[in-house]
Amino acid sequence: MSKYLNYGIALFLLLFCFLSNASTNLLIFNRPADTPQARYVIDLMKMAYKEIGYEVHIIDFNHQNALVAANQGVLDGQLGRIADVKDNYPNLLKVDYPLFDFNLVLLKNCQQCQYEELKSLAIQSSYPAAQSYIERHPFNGDVIKVRNVTAQLNLLTQKRVEGTILLDFLLSTKHPNFNQTAFHKQVLMPMQSYHFVHKRHKAIIPQLTMVLKKLDENGTVHFLKSKYHLTEF
Repeated sequence: MSKYLNYGIALFLLLFCFLSNASTNLLIFNRPADTPQARYVIDLMKMAYKEIGYEVHIIDFNHQNALVAANQGVLDGQLGRIADVKDNYPNLLKVDYPLFDFNLVLLKNCQQCQYEELKSLAIQSSYPAAQSYIERHPFNGDVIKVRNVTAQLNLLTQKRVEGTILLDFLLSTKHPNFNQTAFHKQVLMPMQSYHFVHKRHKAIIPQLTMVLKKLDENGTVHFLKSKYHLTEF
């Protein structure tokens, strides 16, 4: 890890330690990319935490470093991540309630070629879903990691890569007018997003899980999903 990230983490610890001392029931999470899914999750988790006596504070934090910071305890967890993040970030504990469903999709320049036959792929470095898929489905080509969806699509349209793996909701939100019909689209697998907390908050997981299930049963989850026009897969 670079010294700059270490300095950044130390700074955040200094900035927010007084908040933690002032209120042990204050939890800090980074702001996710602005999508309907993110807005829904923020609303739902604020509501759920309030039910168990906690306040959620959302801060702007470098998304590229958010998982590392959460794993080190600088952040109190992650609002929504795929289940597999626990494999590489062992200090993050999953709350066993799926927040929303999405698809991991592959856009290819060639219609007939299969995933394993591609010579190059572009993936987004700050979202582990694509990397997790590649680790479980061997790929022998070049993997190019970029910072955002725009860079992925630029590489694809310029034919500098043969394919790119994307989260469908990020693609539709960030580039709603992108001409997907110009490429061959393949759904690699359905996935789900979960809430994670740092292990120091392990004791609140049963309460939080119970509240989320209650909010599901009483229609609150359905209301929030409808509010943000989320599609069930």
